[in-house]
Amino acid sequence: MTEPTNGAERLPPPEMDAERLAALLDGRLDERRRAEAVARLASSDAELEVFVDALAVTRELEAAEAADGVVPLRPAARRPWWRRPGGHWVAVAAVLAGLALLPVLWNRSRGPDVGDPGGYAALLGGGGLPAGWDRTPWGSTRGPGDPLTEQARAVRVGAAVTDLEVAVASRDPRAAEIAAEIGELLAGVPGGSGAAMYYREIGRRAGEGPDRLAPLMEDGRQAAAALLGDTLVAVGAWAEAARLAAARRDDEFFRSAETRFALEQADGMAGLPEPAREAVGRIRSAIAAGPPTDWTGLKHAAEELLRLLGS
Repeated sequence: MTEPTNGAERLPPPEMDAERLAALLDGRLDERRRAEAVARLASSDAELEVFVDALAVTRELEAAEAADGVVPLRPAARRPWWRRPGGHWVAVAAVLAGLALLPVLWNRSRGPDVGDPGGYAALLGGGGLPAGWDRTPWGSTRGPGDPLTEQARAVRVGAAVTDLEVAVASRDPRAAEIAAEIGELLAGVPGGSGAAMYYREIGRRAGEGPDRLAPLMEDGRQAAAALLGDTLVAVGAWAEAARLAAARRDDEFFRSAETRFALEQADGMAGLPEPAREAVGRIRSAIAAGPPTDWTGLKHAAEELLRLLGS
C-alpha cells in the first residue's frame, strides 16, 4: 500500500529490469535514478540477490579477461565470499551505503593500474614484515581534539594496505590487527562504513590463504582509494613499500617504472610541505647515484616522507 504525501501517492521505486540493472552496474544512471535503484534493492531481497549475482559475474569475467583473455562459459564453482554464511550482510550493507559499485566503477574509470596501491607490495616479491617492524613512523595516535587530516588518513590507509598485503601473503598473524586498523580509519569518514566492511571481513578471515582473500583485498583497497583519493592512498602505499624495500636492499624495486610513477605523484601533490619535497628529492638522488646504494639513507628518506604525509 502506498503512503499519501501532500495529497499524492508515494510510488514504489521502479522495478530492476535487465536494462536498469545493466545501467546500474555500468554507472550510467544519474543521481536520481541511481538513488531509486538503491532504494529498490533495499526493499527487495530477491532483486538484491540478482544484483549481487550480476556483480559477482562481472568481477569473474573481468578477472578472467585480465588473466588470459578467456571468458568462462559459467561462473566459477567456488562461491564468492558474499554468498557464504555470514558474508551476505556485507553485500547488503555495502549496497545500502552506495559503495558496492565502487570496485567496478573505479576499475573502469581510472585507466592503467600503475597506481594501484596493492601493486607496490607485489613489487617486493616474497618475504614478510620484519620482526618488530615500526608500522607508525608518524608517532602517537592523535586524540579526539586533534583529528586526522584527510591527507594523513589517506596516507596511513595506504601504508597499512601495503603492510596488510605483505602480511596476508606471508600468513603473518598481524594481518587481522592491520585489517582492523584500516577498517577504523575508513569508518572515521562520512560514507566510509561500506568500505570499512571489506576490511572487517578480511580481519575475520585473516587465517585463510592469500588466494582466497585476493578478490576481497582488491575490492577493499579500491574502495578505500575511491573514498579517500587514489593519489594519496597510492603514495602512502608506495612510501611504506619503499621502507621495506630499503630494509631488504631491493634495488629492483627502486629501479621500477612504478617507483618513478609514485615519485612523480608525490612531487606533484598540491600543498606538499617543503620537507616532504626534500625527502622525495633525496630518494631520487639515492636512486640516481646507482650502486652501491646508501640503503640507510634511502630508508630514512622514505620514512621521513611517510612521517610527514601521515602526521
